[in-house]
Amino acid sequence: MMLRTVLVSALISLMMSGVTHAAGVRIPVTSTLTGVTVFQDRAQITRTVVVTLKPGSQVVAIEGLPVLLQEDSVRVEAKGSARVTIGGIEVKRSFLAQSSDKRVAEIDAEIRQLERKLGGLDARKAGLAAQKGFVDSIKVAWGDRISHQLAAGKPTAAELHEAMGFVGSNTTRVEEQQREIDQEKQGIKDQIDALRRKKQEAAGHHRKESKTVEVALETSKEGSLTLELSGLVRQATWEPSYDVRLAKDGTTAELTYRALVRQQTGEDWSNVALSLSTARPVSGGAPPALHPWRIGFYRPQPMVMAAPAPRAEARLYKQAAKAMLDENAERLAMPEESAPAAFQTAQAVAEGAAITFRIAKPVSIPSDNTHHSAVIALEKMPVSTEYVTVPKLAPTAFLTAELVNKAGWPLLPGAVKIFSGTTFVGSAALKRVASGETFVLPFGSDDQVTVKRDELKQHKEAGIFGKNRMAYRITTTVSNFRTEPQTVSVKDQLPLAGDNEIKVSLEEPNLTPTEKLDDGSLVWKLKLAPGEKKELRYEIVVEYPKDREVTGL
Repeated sequence: MMLRTVLVSALISLMMSGVTHAAGVRIPVTSTLTGVTVFQDRAQITRTVVVTLKPGSQVVAIEGLPVLLQEDSVRVEAKGSARVTIGGIEVKRSFLAQSSDKRVAEIDAEIRQLERKLGGLDARKAGLAAQKGFVDSIKVAWGDRISHQLAAGKPTAAELHEAMGFVGSNTTRVEEQQREIDQEKQGIKDQIDALRRKKQEAAGHHRKESKTVEVALETSKEGSLTLELSGLVRQATWEPSYDVRLAKDGTTAELTYRALVRQQTGEDWSNVALSLSTARPVSGGAPPALHPWRIGFYRPQPMVMAAPAPRAEARLYKQAAKAMLDENAERLAMPEESAPAAFQTAQAVAEGAAITFRIAKPVSIPSDNTHHSAVIALEKMPVSTEYVTVPKLAPTAFLTAELVNKAGWPLLPGAVKIFSGTTFVGSAALKRVASGETFVLPFGSDDQVTVKRDELKQHKEAGIFGKNRMAYRITTTVSNFRTEPQTVSVKDQLPLAGDNEIKVSLEEPNLTPTEKLDDGSLVWKLKLAPGEKKELRYEIVVEYPKDREVTGL
């Protein structure tokens, strides 16, 4: 028999809430959650149910759906041997009666069992108290007896030592056991308190809200029908996370691309096919609309201002002066630019401008609002490394690596854990990296590449017609103690003058800077053979009028 397939996509709107189905046999069913596609701010859940239909009118009621199901996102697809016509779809709120009596009884049984343990511990503690009382009575009796017998030379020293050891060891043993019992009792009491809170919660919840999707069918031919229902739910999200491991030879790095999935949709996702999408359904996929941009001549409105009182006027002058100083300060301030185990990886599918990653194995993610990890991909990337040092701020060489994203999809912004071999060296934040684009990651400092900086500051007062002169004579020494050739970028900076009368220059450099940027940054790229040392010498000179004072030097 040829299977006939019926495909219906139905969008439910609030206006449809008043739709009523024609009279038909109501078939309540529960569905199985089979697949979840997680977006960055919600998830699409897919459920299936199989029903056997006879000719006539039926309403298949798919019950127990999450209360967070968005009604206007519900779609139904049907296929099977039954020949049917779908007359309509309706989403309803419903309340499931929950029998809490069984759970309350289970909690009561657990509490009684723990209370019996408490009773046993109390009995043990009473026995220990009796033992301690007996030892204490011996101690008192021996004290009286010894005071009378010492004059007669009894007991002997050995007997006295033996008696003291008996009393002391037994007293210590009893007290230690009593402390252990008290600790065990406290732990059991904490468990009982927690169970009583659970009991109170279970006894107070008798109804659980859910949603039901009713599908009205008109069956003309008997057979089985599989309904696949999908819809969006909120309170689900995923974010990327990365591990990058630099190989020992420094030529390649392995990137592990993970998804951290978190959901609190009200139902656990158990053993489902999980997909992760970079699409944002909230945007609707349409570009924003432009609104008219109107311009015209400025026409000042007439303004009437009362003369300020003397104190108010003084306050206004102070505020204006402060604003001017703040503006000048903003002009002068120049801010700085700122070996895993083998995993099964996901299949990446391009869907328009978005990418969907299909995880290889079914996964389970409880509705607990905590992160659960799933591996998306393992990628080996070519790497070029160099050292970067900023001796003015830290006389340390930092290893950096430039990587190329060889994956067929972009790397989304996320946190990166960075390893050199098996050694964890730190964390970084990754910006969006397109396929084929390069990006740079730091791999920590290296004591095998050393940096030393010496600075001599010289100030020369101007003569009658001259200018004041401030010179910084800088010597930076970089040494490569590694067994491979290395490239080291040495960074420094020239001050930026906030006035044309201030002249700044770089003088007498023994090596010409590789880069000289508009923000004053200077970069020298030094190539060092194994064991080689290079010295970088230059002067930073600032000249300004003799009757002026310069800040920032």
